Amino acid sequence: MNKDEVENVSYMDIKKLKDIISKGIMHKAHAKILERVMEYKNDKKVRWGDKIDALELQDFNKRIGLNTDLKNISEQICSRYNLGSFISNELITIGYEDYNYYLTTSNGKYCVKIFCNTRTQSDLGSYLDRIRKVSNSPINTPKPLKVNNDIVLELDYENNHYDICVFEYIDGKNYFELNEKPNKKILKELARQTAMINQLDFKPNFIYDSWAIINFEEEYKKKRGYISDKYKEEFDKLLIEFNDLDFDKLPKGFVHGDIISTNVMLDKNNKIWIIDFAVSNYLPRIIDLAVTSCNMCLDNDSRENTYENITLLLSEYNKCTPLTEYELSSFNTFYKLANAMHILQTQFIIKTDGDSEENQYWLNEGIIGYSFSENIKVSRKVLKK
Repeated sequence: MNKDEVENVSYMDIKKLKDIISKGIMHKAHAKILERVMEYKNDKKVRWGDKIDALELQDFNKRIGLNTDLKNISEQICSRYNLGSFISNELITIGYEDYNYYLTTSNGKYCVKIFCNTRTQSDLGSYLDRIRKVSNSPINTPKPLKVNNDIVLELDYENNHYDICVFEYIDGKNYFELNEKPNKKILKELARQTAMINQLDFKPNFIYDSWAIINFEEEYKKKRGYISDKYKEEFDKLLIEFNDLDFDKLPKGFVHGDIISTNVMLDKNNKIWIIDFAVSNYLPRIIDLAVTSCNMCLDNDSRENTYENITLLLSEYNKCTPLTEYELSSFNTFYKLANAMHILQTQFIIKTDGDSEENQYWLNEGIIGYSFSENIKVSRKVLKK
């Protein structure tokens, strides 16, 4: 197996080999292929079972067209931001776009975001406007560092262009990494933070997000053929519900759109931080509550606890920003839509681009959350004072 052949081995080919190994039926030929691939690919000593394997790393690198050692980019960042001497990089492997990693220097630790090279300049500009607005608000969110009086570094290095933001480091983990759900106290604070986000006086340019509830009809029509027959029948009915919603009656505001376990961090002092406003828009504010409820309020083992958590979230939010009767009566539909998008998008990705731990996590959340949805009915009388 020569170098060119190894380069053409896809990530899915390797996953198939790993599946064969796990079943204990690997042929000697399979073992030899795997050995040769890893001999060539594994120049950074990444092994199966670690957070990320060599071909996954290659997929991440493609997001930004990385054609050099990441250390070289980090040294440029250290120099431009006056962050001290480079020590190490640690790739953040959660998320479906952009290239995020932790940078450790002699001055401390930072979070670096290199924007995906498929972003248009218009999209990038819109995202940066969101970061500027949110970072100047009282919302708990990591603050971006400034370089040349702005928050973005435009770096040209070895015939490649990188748009970069560097953020303060939060000493903690997100709830996906913690593998847990927030307690009642944290849910109350999450409701307050969500209310503050929705109250921001900001109407940014619209950014299309394939996972967003607002785009359910378009995404479902494109991807209906990739989901199981059970959910085709369910989602056909849900599409009718979606089209019956009167969006003009729903109060709108600045909406994060993705307040889920990967975007809520808990630091060492038990303070929560909301990150990644990449898909925030000016939309019905009930969307934030539905998206947050379908994940952060979900108790996979209990409908009752899930309902109690959702009621708590809505009640605390209602203290900060009163919810209208129409928001409460339409919440169940939005809750179903939020779960449906997790099912739709993960089943599509699994069939077209392969499976992953993160895909399985969101698929499972969506399936369980959707199964609970008929019991998630809220009204004014269930809100707690």
